[in-house]
Amino acid sequence: MTETTPAFSSWAKLELMGHRTRVGFVQEVEMFGGKLLRIDIPANGGDVTEFYGCSSVYALSPVSEEIARDYMKRCSDPRPVRPMEYRLEAPRDEFGGDEE
Repeated sequence: MTETTPAFSSWAKLELMGHRTRVGFVQEVEMFGGKLLRIDIPANGGDVTEFYGCSSVYALSPVSEEIARDYMKRCSDPRPVRPMEYRLEAPRDEFGGDEE
């Protein structure tokens, strides 16, 4: 008989390579044919969701929801200061000029 380990799903402090720390509700998810960690970070104005590859995790410490929410009240907002912008450029002809 094979025994399966349930996927991780709990409030936790997630420490990542590159000296980043995130606190929130962490779940193991499968996407694109591989395992990822999904973290939902409580923030003013709604939760922020981020995904990380398992190889980028340095440490994971389970905490209570109360501790996680209290910790995030004292941290800066995890959302980018300036959201990513998309810009559509005009097509160029084969010589580098603008098409007319």
